Amino acid sequence: MNPDQDKNSGAHGAKGEQGELEKGWFDVPENVNKIIWTLVALCAASVAAELFFHKHSPYDFLDFPGSDALYGFVSCVLLVLAAKRIRKVLMRDEDYYDG
Repeated sequence: MNPDQDKNSGAHGAKGEQGELEKGWFDVPENVNKIIWTLVALCAASVAAELFFHKHSPYDFLDFPGSDALYGFVSCVLLVLAAKRIRKVLMRDEDYYDG
């Protein structure tokens, strides 16, 4: 693949009329912050919504409001920590496949 072709297409934006790369929507930090805060608001709304209905969960500790969100957050943190440990075992040198 031509390196210039890879540089001018795809995730980094399209080439403009002046030959410069145009910024994509995700290249603007304000737009990324909008997405993050929207997700935070949606998560908070889903936890708040649990206050208004009774959950029929198999275990008593899952009846606590926000327990599902806490369970999901802790699970993701554990996955990341496990992946960091597994990476040390599976990681190869940069030129491993070059022969």
